[in-house]
Amino acid sequence: MTVTTSREGIVGYVDIAGHPVDASGLSIRSGLLEAVSWAELERLERVIVRGLGGMHKSFEDGHTFVNTPAEPHLRDVLNAIEESLVSWIAAIEGVVLGTGAELALACRMRIMAPGARIGFPAVTRGVVPEAGATQRLPRLIGLAPALDLMTHANSLGADAALDMGLVHAIDKEPVFDAIMVNSEELSCRVPAQDLNPPQNDKVVIDAVRENIRANYPGQVAPLRVVDVVAMGLGLSFHEGLALEREAFLELQNSDQATALRHIDAVERSAEGSMRNNAVRPEAEFISVEDDNIIGNRILARYHEAADTLLIDGSTPWEVDEALVEFGFVLGPYAAQDLAGLDIAHTRRRAQDGIRDPARRYIPIADRMVELGKLGRKTGAGWYRYPGGGGRVDDPIVADLGIEEAYFAGINRIDYKEDEIKRRLLLAIINEAADALNEDNKLRARDVDLFSVLAFGFPRWRGGLMHYADSIGAKAIVSQLKKLCKEDPVAWKISPLLHRCAAAGTRIADEHLEH
Repeated sequence: MTVTTSREGIVGYVDIAGHPVDASGLSIRSGLLEAVSWAELERLERVIVRGLGGMHKSFEDGHTFVNTPAEPHLRDVLNAIEESLVSWIAAIEGVVLGTGAELALACRMRIMAPGARIGFPAVTRGVVPEAGATQRLPRLIGLAPALDLMTHANSLGADAALDMGLVHAIDKEPVFDAIMVNSEELSCRVPAQDLNPPQNDKVVIDAVRENIRANYPGQVAPLRVVDVVAMGLGLSFHEGLALEREAFLELQNSDQATALRHIDAVERSAEGSMRNNAVRPEAEFISVEDDNIIGNRILARYHEAADTLLIDGSTPWEVDEALVEFGFVLGPYAAQDLAGLDIAHTRRRAQDGIRDPARRYIPIADRMVELGKLGRKTGAGWYRYPGGGGRVDDPIVADLGIEEAYFAGINRIDYKEDEIKRRLLLAIINEAADALNEDNKLRARDVDLFSVLAFGFPRWRGGLMHYADSIGAKAIVSQLKKLCKEDPVAWKISPLLHRCAAAGTRIADEHLEH
């Protein structure tokens, strides 16, 4: 990345160009700070900064945040731009995210091209914004809109940004429009740091926190954004910046930030067809059998472990709630309702002649299909779906579990949420490890990618195998040994886990040569 300067009369131009890897690195920070001094020495009236889209961090290197950057720090550079005697104008073209968007906030004016977008996605990297967005954005657009943008990592198109007051104008040629801004109008523009912060509205802040807890359970960064913004409302601008910096430094090497950098790097190295962050519906995933043999295997073990919990003492909603609390997009039963219970039923029938007779078989799902409870498409599956689109618990399904347990002579157990999570996660970790052990072309990162994109595993935990390594093979094997006493067939420990536990190595280090 490079920063270049040029001038035409009283107008200066600062261009940010190059490949956007660690674009807020030392060369950019130094180049921008030098540009501030250059513009003042040249006695320019205005500076138009271009190429902001290049400032978004790409995180191809999974260690972007590990080292504390050398001076000048980005927040100090942006303060210098904002406090400069020369007014800076941001020409926003393309997609401007993260540090590029924060630079735009430090400019006196922002002019946006019609097709451009701007956003502040720091929470998707497990951190808070690093260069003043938590303090400038509320001053510019208000408390509720600022919190919404930063906690949900939304991006805005030009019209929405203009309506919100984030930008001052929309023009097909934002650079030309920036040249044409009236000098008096430009001189009257107040820097964001000099604006009064909004009132500390407890109702708004509490509502945002509640929304985050409901939609992003377990995630730390969105709540820290709210904390920093709320506390900053009662502080000076620079005190608020210090608070933001403290939170950023605290989070940058946290488990969640590390996991998000890992899965981001995995996605970037994957083939183009897998480079999308949307979670595929389970129906789409399991219909592509030839390409997803390993995935189907893990999915089958997932449902087997869930059904075992169901007959042994849980309900579908207890299982789902436990997994959603862990961070899954959907629990196994809500996901199966979405896909249709008949799909999994067809797969089970295909296994009838080859299923291991020593392996425990749970018939509850078969009973569901016999009753015509096929999921959302029939209005009832593991849940009932009355009018209005919501789902409700179905006591008939709970009774089926009790009935089948009675037929099997099982004394049911009231599993707590943590135990439900523990058993399901151990089941799929063990199955994935076994798949890795049997296929030397498969890598842990492949399982991580599948688990996030197709399985709904929380991306902020880095994928299934990354999460497993955070527990450690030795601890996993220890827990699996206890479960083996209940069912030595279903809980047979993968040789790969035994190997990693004995050697003290990571699962991620298996098959790295491929």
